[in-house]
Amino acid sequence: MKKKTVLIPALSGLLISTSILASHVSADEATTATTDGTPASSLVASTDAVTTEVTPTDAVVTDTASDATTEPSAESGSEQDTSAETQAAPETDVENAEVLTAVAEPETQATDEVTILHTNDIHGRIETGSGVIGMANLAGVVEEARSQGTTLVLDSGDAFQGLPISNSSEGEDMANIMNQVGYDAMTLGNHEFDFGLDQLKKLSEILTFPLISSNVYVNGARLFEASTIIDKDTTVEGDEFVVIGVTTPETATKTHPKNVEGVSFTDPITEVNKVIEQIEANAAAEGKTYNNYIILAHLGVDTTTPVEWQGTTLAQALAKNEQLTGKKVIVLDGHSHTLKSETFGNVTYNQTGSYLNNIGKVTLNSEKILSAGVITADEASSVTASESISKLVGDIQAKYAAENAVVVLDNNPVELNGKRENVRVRETNLGNVVADALLDYGQAGFTHKSNLAVTNGGGLRETIKKDQPVTKGDIIAVLPFGNIISQIEVTGQQIYDMFVKSLGSTLQEDENGQPILDENGQPLLEASGGFLQVAGVQVMYDTNLPADERILDISIWNPEDGYYYDLDLDATYYLATNDFLAAGGDGYTMLGGAREEGPSMDVVFADYLANVDLTEYEVVNPNSRTISISSELDTDGDGFPDYIEMIYGTSVTDAKDYPGASDEEEEDPDDTQVQSNQTVTVPVSYNNSVAPTKALTAGKATTTKALPATNSEDSMLAILLGMSILTYGAYGIRRKTYGK
Repeated sequence: MKKKTVLIPALSGLLISTSILASHVSADEATTATTDGTPASSLVASTDAVTTEVTPTDAVVTDTASDATTEPSAESGSEQDTSAETQAAPETDVENAEVLTAVAEPETQATDEVTILHTNDIHGRIETGSGVIGMANLAGVVEEARSQGTTLVLDSGDAFQGLPISNSSEGEDMANIMNQVGYDAMTLGNHEFDFGLDQLKKLSEILTFPLISSNVYVNGARLFEASTIIDKDTTVEGDEFVVIGVTTPETATKTHPKNVEGVSFTDPITEVNKVIEQIEANAAAEGKTYNNYIILAHLGVDTTTPVEWQGTTLAQALAKNEQLTGKKVIVLDGHSHTLKSETFGNVTYNQTGSYLNNIGKVTLNSEKILSAGVITADEASSVTASESISKLVGDIQAKYAAENAVVVLDNNPVELNGKRENVRVRETNLGNVVADALLDYGQAGFTHKSNLAVTNGGGLRETIKKDQPVTKGDIIAVLPFGNIISQIEVTGQQIYDMFVKSLGSTLQEDENGQPILDENGQPLLEASGGFLQVAGVQVMYDTNLPADERILDISIWNPEDGYYYDLDLDATYYLATNDFLAAGGDGYTMLGGAREEGPSMDVVFADYLANVDLTEYEVVNPNSRTISISSELDTDGDGFPDYIEMIYGTSVTDAKDYPGASDEEEEDPDDTQVQSNQTVTVPVSYNNSVAPTKALTAGKATTTKALPATNSEDSMLAILLGMSILTYGAYGIRRKTYGK
């Protein structure tokens, strides 16, 4: 959209109306998957049947915090009980969640039954909370299973990084807890790299069980062992479990680039088959037979993941591997945060979702796989928690509380307002400074510089008070969900659709059903956790208009020259946000796609606060980035709406004031046109220290030769008619431009 196209018909309308008069002629909220209530631990997947995938028709990604009556859940945009009694609930960025379908229970069970308990994408859920099993209860489930028979405990990656309580020790506290639980093996997830390669190596040394991955190399050599063999009873031959690890190649872009310097990720299927071939060759040479294979995978089933890298694709490939014929093969997956169980021939696939909402459970005997499913948080709550791990968690909580008292900023000169009625309704100074922190990180933290940054208001949970020190605890209170910064590649159309969603809430009304207005006389939106706080973008919108027609103008920052340009629906932009929104949370399903990831948002925010002049954020509701304004407001009565004049940072009262138009009357129309590639730079009132000015790309505009004399009868009638044409023309052009 070219802004000049809005003014061209306006000016033309003035000319046409004058001409007509001279001739005396009148003349538009942790992805929460619902289930059918069937206890997941009762679900059975036999080797004879493939489970049916059922996608709930009412499954949505929402910000549950936009409705105070909803069940709390922990994610950037979700309601969460952050009290000491209740820890973070499950985040709602569960993607592609599926309901497991039960099949017949086996009539009998052999006495050599083995239970495999597994986890994936724990993401630092040390503490027990609403919907979160927690490590003490997990240990209780493990202890109970071991008391009943042979039990393996395995993890499919992304355990160490997540909530601030785990991040504070860079995963070391979680590693110590996993040791006490008694895990048998773990594979690498992409977020195992988030604290750097050196810290990952340190974590592997802390662990008392193998950290394995077959396809992760550093300078041509595997970073860790590709596999391990677990033998719970050395007196029995053929009951061993070969466990092979494999990690998503997406790790290269789903952690900070500096964390994987010199690290390469090879093709998962090729590498796993290569390891199987070597293991089988060694077994044959030693006269052994391995009947049980477990693949600990961190691959997932996201549609944005290349098909050849997906966990189910690996499972299907293994089902065709002749060396595995007649063997029991289990793929325990992670990465996509999906609740899924399925069989492919002799291969059973299982994934638990995420955040210790469930514990995976697979049972088998010497003959076949008996069942595959999950133990839910409700079921786990009936098990006695481990006393030793409960004590260890308590010690970690005390240490973490002391760390939260560390001062990040000696004195905060302004109140940074995080009240629900502000951050979920309109632009606030807290939203601006958090978004600026994301945009600032996005200038060097990713492969491409970020054009803009957004974060959902529902993820901002506390006000930072004025004239007081700012502690680490204060920052965690603002951003309590452990979200990480992500950058995704988006089109202009996706950006436009994103803001239609952000600004599409219903309007607040008083007891008489009348709209509640802000200080500028504009109707206020109802509180929504999905309302976006922004940086690097300027959006003008009119809440008087229908929800899908409110956007008047969008301009995007160009980090290369520091100017703002009209949104191009077909252009590519780089959006910095949190991982929740990047994955389509809060209903932002128009987003998603390939992304790069960085550190947790609280770390990014703390670093920014320590280096920025906060006096620039003194105004609580600046109305300078997401600008609520009437599309009809014309304060100076010149026939041009205020928002048009705001776009150009000047008063557009006649043709010569229009940027790029000729100051002199010319007989030759060609002499009165501005070249289409001409750029006119004007100041813009925008509280963003990164990019203070805006550039307008001028289109062709023809100036008038002569206007009616001021105050003449003809001039007044011409202006009235021209204003009518302006309103109709600008509205039509804008609808056409945005394809609405």
